[in-house]
Amino acid sequence: MKSFTIIVIILFLTVISFSQERAMVWYFGDHSGIDFKSGEPQVLVDGVLKAEAGCACICDENGNILFYTNGKKVWNRNHQIMTNGDSLNGSQLVNQNSVIVPKPLSDSIYYLFTLNDYDTLRGFNYSVINMNLEEGLGKLVEKNIPISINILEKIAAVEHCNGQDHWIITHGYDNDFYSYLVTDEEAISDTVKSNVGTEPKADIGYLKVSPAANKIVMPVNNVDILAEVFNFNNRTGEISNPVKVIAKHENTYCYGVEFSPNGNLLYISTGGKSYDIWQYDLRLQNEELFNSSSIHIASGNNFAMQLAPNDRIYIACENRPYLNAINKPNQLGEECEYQTEAVKFTQSSSLMGLPNFMQSWFYKPSFDFKNTCFQDSTLFIFYQYENTDSLIWDFGDVSKNRSLTDDIFSVFHKYEETGLYNVELEIYHCGIIDTITKQLEIFPYPVSTLISDTVICNNCSLVLDAGSGFDSYHWNNGGENRFSTVYNSGTYFVEVEKNGCCITDTVVVRNIKTIIELPNAFTPNGDGLNDVFRAINTNNVVDFSMWIHNRRGMIVYQSNDVFEGWDGKHLGRPCNQETFVWNITFSYYNEMGMLIKEVKKGLVTLIR
Repeated sequence: MKSFTIIVIILFLTVISFSQERAMVWYFGDHSGIDFKSGEPQVLVDGVLKAEAGCACICDENGNILFYTNGKKVWNRNHQIMTNGDSLNGSQLVNQNSVIVPKPLSDSIYYLFTLNDYDTLRGFNYSVINMNLEEGLGKLVEKNIPISINILEKIAAVEHCNGQDHWIITHGYDNDFYSYLVTDEEAISDTVKSNVGTEPKADIGYLKVSPAANKIVMPVNNVDILAEVFNFNNRTGEISNPVKVIAKHENTYCYGVEFSPNGNLLYISTGGKSYDIWQYDLRLQNEELFNSSSIHIASGNNFAMQLAPNDRIYIACENRPYLNAINKPNQLGEECEYQTEAVKFTQSSSLMGLPNFMQSWFYKPSFDFKNTCFQDSTLFIFYQYENTDSLIWDFGDVSKNRSLTDDIFSVFHKYEETGLYNVELEIYHCGIIDTITKQLEIFPYPVSTLISDTVICNNCSLVLDAGSGFDSYHWNNGGENRFSTVYNSGTYFVEVEKNGCCITDTVVVRNIKTIIELPNAFTPNGDGLNDVFRAINTNNVVDFSMWIHNRRGMIVYQSNDVFEGWDGKHLGRPCNQETFVWNITFSYYNEMGMLIKEVKKGLVTLIR
């Protein structure tokens, strides 16, 4: 049993490593093509397909095109109609008319599922392609085998939880989903019916499964509801728990839908009265919160959306020689980087559709982490948990602390030191293990250089410096720079941020209290008003001394008593009217209890 488990794991990891290669080459629209093997989309001009809407492609495990279809015909890698590859029961006008999946445990047999053209009993069929025939160019060995009828123009494919089998998902005219199990023994070995959700009003738009195979989006397009998001159990094929996507405008419909690579975000393109792209946060399970999370991303000519091997979402633009794109679809809001004319064609054009793939080929399991500041508890979160049995975390620190969670898919861990850590997550499902490794850094909290409490004189300014090298500054007086100039006393604080770690530093600025003042003139005329020149505001003064001299340097008054004053006489005789120089020394205790000594000098005019 142990050896068997190892073989299954190795097989699964091999499938994962080759999965995105299966979607490396796209043919769609009016003779348009793209190759993603270089990482960036390279325009192809050799395609012969025309599809107003639906189409499908598949590559080998090295990313080389095997064949492609518009639902009516199949072309081989030489862009010739494959042997027996015409007259399929499909239609290049149907939104999602086809999807291709490899037969499990086979390296040469493929199943091509198609939907009939418009009729009252639209049928769902499959054909079998053997790539070992016709010198490797392939041949349809069985064609148009009926499966069911009364199916909407919607078809999606995703891997089974076991990493080997596949689910093909369609929707009936009412509110019935059908999940068809594809195994190594039969093209359709089982059918699971889920009667759930709202009956669609208009047969418009794409049915999509998330790359993690845990969510499904189904267009509804009635007056109030654009679409519904469901949980998908990729063990059993059951679909449940609808969450409504409420329409933003009247007379609009949902056409293109797509998930971000990490499965956290949903994108919907609308048509009709308003042509827009909206982003929704799938991490919000509550329907009201989910709808309130919507962010408008773009307006204009945007139809089918498809995730690509380079983790970008490309968007069909009807009758345009280009595709639009969302370059960072895992990011919220405008940070997702919507780009117009991201891929330009010179000899062809885009129509409404893009190729249909098995969505799990784009699955890249991941986790998020928050709180990476030293002495914080770092939160690790795995969101795509619906089809997961358990997780084991290795946080990468010295203790190799491991945490097993059976039904809790977020966990806190506190690191004892700053530095880089390699965190490993093992995801268990259906006897298979996915392993993810991410590096995180635990950062120290920043240290501000803001001065300690200080004083400011009347009618003065003071420049406060929070220090250099921080990513952001936020002062309580509105400043967002390193420096803040203040003019009054008060309490000032600044929040500085570095690497997502924030601290707040505070300084109290007080006005300098005037310890002693002296007038600049006096009139010793005996009228009882301003007859004596003396110091004022002297309550806190100790060790006082004052002497006054005329311009020739002759001392006319001196005293060590702060409460005494000069009456304008020298040796009992009145001095003449002129300006004299006063000098004082004194000491006082400041607010910190320290004894401060000062020396001051000034002028006073004696007026007769």
